[in-house]
Amino acid sequence: MLRRAAFPVALILLGAAEPAAASEGAAAGNPVLGWSLRLLNMILFFGGLIYLLARPVRGFFEKHTEDLREQMEGSLRKEEEGKRLDREAGDLLAGMDAEMDALRRKFGEERGRLRGEWTAASEEAARRLREDHRRALTILEENARKALYTYALQTARRESLAYLGANLTAADRARFIAGFAGER
Repeated sequence: MLRRAAFPVALILLGAAEPAAASEGAAAGNPVLGWSLRLLNMILFFGGLIYLLARPVRGFFEKHTEDLREQMEGSLRKEEEGKRLDREAGDLLAGMDAEMDALRRKFGEERGRLRGEWTAASEEAARRLREDHRRALTILEENARKALYTYALQTARRESLAYLGANLTAADRARFIAGFAGER
């Protein structure tokens, strides 16, 4: 782009320099003519610059404006997307909070139910244990009575045998022992 513009710019500069040199010589005698020629040189120079640079500069600014517009639109889209994602995240968090509350309630109910079952089971186990303990004590008492009764009987028999043995004859002793052996 600059190569195309370089040649006409050089021509304008040369063209502007030539009348300026001529105007200096002519303007020496007439100051209005000198100023008017300088003004004409400046108009030609800046007119040529505008003519040559207007399209590239306009294109540059239009492209720059379009780029800025696209960036702004992209930023707005990203902002909207961010707001949408933020809303979705908020909704998701609210749903998760509700789910956590429901799980806490369910856990509390389940804990209460299990605590009730455990309490009932432990009370039942304690009742069974007390009943088993009473039965065991009853059996022990009965066995102790039987053992004591048996011991008392055996002791009484031994004592009676010793008493009788001292007072009985040998034939009576044999009959008594035979009768005692038959009882068993």
